Amino acid sequence: RKVEEERQQMLDSQGVDIRLSDESGDDLRAWTLRVLASGVDAQSELGRQLKAAGAEAIEFEVWIPNAFPTEPPRVRVLAPEFLPGSFFVQQHGALCLEILTNQGWSPAMSFLQLGVQVKSMMSAGQGRIAGAGPM
Repeated sequence: RKVEEERQQMLDSQGVDIRLSDESGDDLRAWTLRVLASGVDAQSELGRQLKAAGAEAIEFEVWIPNAFPTEPPRVRVLAPEFLPGSFFVQQHGALCLEILTNQGWSPAMSFLQLGVQVKSMMSAGQGRIAGAGPM
């Protein structure tokens, strides 16, 4: 119950949500992270691109490695499609952020903190979402 309350609080205040990808709970290594467009600064390039693309959220796949939490999770964007190099998104949606490297990762970071950090760093970036029109 406490975890669900914290998750709802984070969704309401930061526009970040995280859930198990496998709702049956059998696979605890695959998670879905969503950053709601309403939680992204509308004046940032990311906010403008999300609006132009008509995207309600950025959906990420979060994969937990065997050595977690000493190793960072792997995170990739599922939707919308970002042009490679845009907002730190690389080919096949892989995110290239220091906090997702062994050197930049902190085992103390929660999934929700990870979501807030990803949102913050992407909001500071530049680029384009496929289908959002010119920059």
